Amino acid sequence: MTAWRARFQMWLLLTGMMVIHVSATESLPNTPEAMLLFHGSAALLDWLLLCIAPKLLSGRLCDHTQWLFLASICGNAAGWILYMRYAPPSYYNSFMWWLTVAQWVRLFIPDSYDVDYSWLPLVRYRDCVGDSGHFGKVQ
Repeated sequence: MTAWRARFQMWLLLTGMMVIHVSATESLPNTPEAMLLFHGSAALLDWLLLCIAPKLLSGRLCDHTQWLFLASICGNAAGWILYMRYAPPSYYNSFMWWLTVAQWVRLFIPDSYDVDYSWLPLVRYRDCVGDSGHFGKVQ
């Protein structure tokens, strides 16, 4: 299980990078070059967080967090393409807002797979070979 301290550190990194990115790019003009800088720098920060995540998180939480960062990188690429197609920014803004909510929820609401590994000797689990990567209890 990833410790709550590591989850909080990941949240601080995520939120801190968002605040820094917003403050650094809020004065950009509405030009294609500036929007490429905006979306490109956001994707770069997501890539950095994607690389940092395994150092703080473990297991499925790390996998899910990295998938969400990949979705954010793709969302930033799509956001720039939508900007170049003169689409309203509400599509990009809504997607990124909900993606951020999903990242926060995944960090702080454990699911059934966030087990405490200290219980493993007490609970019998399936072998990881041939069970499609699911670590459920043996019935």
